[in-house]
Amino acid sequence: MSALPEFPAANDPDALETQEWLEALEFSFDMSMPNVAHLDPQRGGCCTVMPYFIGDILELPLTTVQDYTLFHLLNEWTIDLWKIQLEMIFAKNGMATFIVHPDYVIEPDTRGVYEALLSWLGELRKKQALWFALPHEIDSWWRARNRMSLVEDSGSWRIVGEGAERAVLAFAKTVDRRLIYELADTRKPSVPPNTGS
Repeated sequence: MSALPEFPAANDPDALETQEWLEALEFSFDMSMPNVAHLDPQRGGCCTVMPYFIGDILELPLTTVQDYTLFHLLNEWTIDLWKIQLEMIFAKNGMATFIVHPDYVIEPDTRGVYEALLSWLGELRKKQALWFALPHEIDSWWRARNRMSLVEDSGSWRIVGEGAERAVLAFAKTVDRRLIYELADTRKPSVPPNTGS
């Protein structure tokens, strides 16, 4: 098979790809795998709200319902479902992705829902420490993150590698059967918090 031209991204609007097919392509990232796909043409999903690698391709899972499904399958004309989904994603410190098709938001009723989503996301951005990024920016960061290492240094931990100044060390523990993250003080080497064990 001859080499394929290198393209930065893939996106299948019907999410009909399989992960095995992606390995044969030369894309930097893909956004076609839903995290949950019970209403999609191909049922299943990757079951995560975090990016992950399939070979050399970074998968940015679709973590929110797409516009067609919202409007035409669920007959929903508000952003309530998107709000619920973001609350669940944020609880897992995950990545929220939205795919909105211009031809689906051309009519006043659907455009109004899309404008409400953008307005609400703008308010979230003002109130919370969220990173709003384009897919290629996530791809660049995740690849840099993947090349970093966590090293022990005199009884504490630090992140090393190119871009480490942008990284934050977090310690995970379970509290009442929930996973809780504690961010390390970025001004000094990090010592894991006392977990009582």
